[in-house]
Amino acid sequence: MDKKIRSFTPDWNKLLDKLEADEQLSNSLSADEQTLLAELRTIRDESADALKAYSFSDTNKKWAELNAQIEPAEVIQPKVSVRKLWFSIAAAAVLFVIAISFIYSSYQQERQPQKSVNIIKNDIPPGKNAATLTLDNGKKILLSAVNNGQLAKEGGIIISKTADGQLIYTVTDAKKAAGVHIHTLSTAKGETYRLRLPDQSEVWLNSSSSIKFPSSFALAKLRQVELTGEAYFQIAKDKTHPFIVKTNLQEVQVLGTHFNVNSYPDHRKAVTTLVEGSVRVTNHLQQTKTIKPGEQSTVQDGQGIAIAPADIKNVMAWKNGYFRFRNESIEEVMAKISRWYNIDVVYAGKVSDELFNGNISLHKNISEVLNMLSYSNDVKFKVEGRRVTVIQ
Repeated sequence: MDKKIRSFTPDWNKLLDKLEADEQLSNSLSADEQTLLAELRTIRDESADALKAYSFSDTNKKWAELNAQIEPAEVIQPKVSVRKLWFSIAAAAVLFVIAISFIYSSYQQERQPQKSVNIIKNDIPPGKNAATLTLDNGKKILLSAVNNGQLAKEGGIIISKTADGQLIYTVTDAKKAAGVHIHTLSTAKGETYRLRLPDQSEVWLNSSSSIKFPSSFALAKLRQVELTGEAYFQIAKDKTHPFIVKTNLQEVQVLGTHFNVNSYPDHRKAVTTLVEGSVRVTNHLQQTKTIKPGEQSTVQDGQGIAIAPADIKNVMAWKNGYFRFRNESIEEVMAKISRWYNIDVVYAGKVSDELFNGNISLHKNISEVLNMLSYSNDVKFKVEGRRVTVIQ
């Protein structure tokens, strides 16, 4: 039996309202986008009349009429570019279908007020910019609870926190900084944080992750860190001092590049995705492979290194502030959600075979996210405290 696949469609009314309210955003649109925006405004304003004139059966009729025009038009007007004509007709058809779908859905929503099928006894806010820094002497600094500015000074290194939520290591005395002091930055569920290492490399740390690193790379032949969980790296170029990221399954070596490493222990695999530059991956069997931009390597214990094309947008979604689901089961979806909202997930009944597609902002409360997921009524949710029950 084929699995059902559902996508989240945009709310055109909200999109138009946002564009109209944000002049800067509206002005940033291209000429073609401005034209489409104007057409959508017209469609919205005339929706009441359009509803009386059209139905979904009319949509099929219009498609047939548009398709029927293609061949005759090519014969009657040979001087007109066939390709251009096709694009014009296709664009008109797409716009028409979008318009009718929008009008019909808006009309239905007005006639039948939406009732949430979910039981939300308490709402849960999204994750936040927070982390814990553990110094070499064991001292822990809860970054969300301290003021911006200098946090510590250790062996020629100043550690500070910026107003935009970034931890920065600055070398003030290279000789004093030559000593090895190992620090650890860790995030719990529902936390992310950004780190600038003493060599100016940037690290974005995802939820339930930790990175162990020296407070200074001075006099070190290698710039080496240890990662558990997921992080995105932008490594400062230094050809004489390779940068190495170690996980429980692999070692990634770079000279200067942008890449993402996902190595959560419960996944039992390490996935490295290259955005820019070059990366060399070595597993426990001492097999080594180099991946190119747009590729990703997968390392599993006892297996060879697999290289495949990467879905960069999917990999980078967490860093860019949204969930991105592509043909994912409810278990895969809830694994991402549980990590960000710091919840426990349990299942009641048979697990749905529905596959989910779409993007959802990381800045929404969990009630909004769950209502979007349950739109088809194939899955429902019950929220009690930090426990979310998925009801099939």
